[in-house]
Amino acid sequence: MLCSLRHRVLGAAAPRIILPRDSQVRMFWEYVNMSFNRPDVDRIKQFGPDRTCAEWVLRNGGRVVWDGGRKLADYNMLPPEKQAVPKLIEIDGTDSSISHYGFPHLIGCTKLSKVILHNASYIDDRALKGLSYGRDTITYLQVSKCLNVTDAGLKELKTLHKLETLLLFQLESVVNLEGCKLILQQHLPKCKVLGSKDGVDVNDNKQ
Repeated sequence: MLCSLRHRVLGAAAPRIILPRDSQVRMFWEYVNMSFNRPDVDRIKQFGPDRTCAEWVLRNGGRVVWDGGRKLADYNMLPPEKQAVPKLIEIDGTDSSISHYGFPHLIGCTKLSKVILHNASYIDDRALKGLSYGRDTITYLQVSKCLNVTDAGLKELKTLHKLETLLLFQLESVVNLEGCKLILQQHLPKCKVLGSKDGVDVNDNKQ
């Protein structure tokens, strides 16, 4: 039943959920989150990666920007399925429920250059590893106020060889942010790696 839930919501975004402590309830919401995030291979083939990636982000409470500058935050405002969509250039996952299950949606999004992951409960080390699906196009990345991101997850970002700007702040589970930044800078010499100790005003970068 839950597997078909996302096909029945008719565009309703998945609510951002604070994970409960009870293990059985946590498992239930993890399953719901998986069903809202997991790619639908047949739909990707039919409607293309840019539309289905946008659907994934919007369905989970995020926002997107199309090539040309048009912004979209409402799943119900997507163009009709028979209408072609522009290329996707930006994903803003602020306050969203996107998770690692959905990052294969990045495959085929040839103009996706900017990704913001701020205050997203389900973003963890697995999600940062999943960003490698967009390694050939992503030039700007912000990871901030994501409680489940650790040092190991940040180090996974070294595969994003096109990165020009990486912004990191308010990562409570990261023990050695400066050490992670140093490692990333070594692997990404052309990238400007910034954090809260670099004079970054976090209030101006929550996007």
